[in-house]
Amino acid sequence: MSGSYPGGAVASFGFERSGLPVVEAVSAVARRLWPNKTARHLAARAGTTHRAAEYWLGQQTGMSADALAELLRSDAGLAMLEAIMGSARPNWWPTFRQEAKASAIADRLESIRAEIDEARRGLG
Repeated sequence: MSGSYPGGAVASFGFERSGLPVVEAVSAVARRLWPNKTARHLAARAGTTHRAAEYWLGQQTGMSADALAELLRSDAGLAMLEAIMGSARPNWWPTFRQEAKASAIADRLESIRAEIDEARRGLG
């Protein structure tokens, strides 16, 4: 937990009492996905200010449920969810994760098929 978070205060969303805090998990994923201009990328996907994202990355504040929901809805949503889940493995998780992977592969395949079709149209 961040040293700036007072231990006696009521925990805000993003600072859990057990396990990896949400802001710490989100920050780690954000730094891995966007090593440059991390706060700007994070803010854009969370629908919040650059300053708020900087506070999260510095683990100075928790985040709102709305910001977390926006992150989960973004292109980085699955990576964020995996980080937040940490070592938790409820019975629905393996099936969900496999379905998410299969869906991502199907999306990439469709994109490749469209690219092939475009290339073939250019030949004729």
